[in-house]
Amino acid sequence: MPEDINKNYVKRYVDAANSTDNEDIKNNCLYRAGSQMEVIPCDGNDKLTPDQQEIVLTAAKKLLRDES
Repeated sequence: MPEDINKNYVKRYVDAANSTDNEDIKNNCLYRAGSQMEVIPCDGNDKLTPDQQEIVLTAAKKLLRDES
C-alpha cells in the first residue's frame, strides 16, 4: 500500500459499506476504499467479487488498526 493513503477517506467508505444492505452501494464504497489503498485495480469497475470485497476489508482493517 502506498504511504499517502487518506485514512479518513478509507474509514468513511468502509463504514458506509458496513452500514448498508444495498449491494450496489456496498460495492461502490468498497471500490472507492480499495482503489484509494491500491489493493484492487482502479478501473472503474465497482462490481466487486466476494474475494475483492474481502481483500478491501482486510486491508482497511489493517490500515485503520495501524493508525491507533
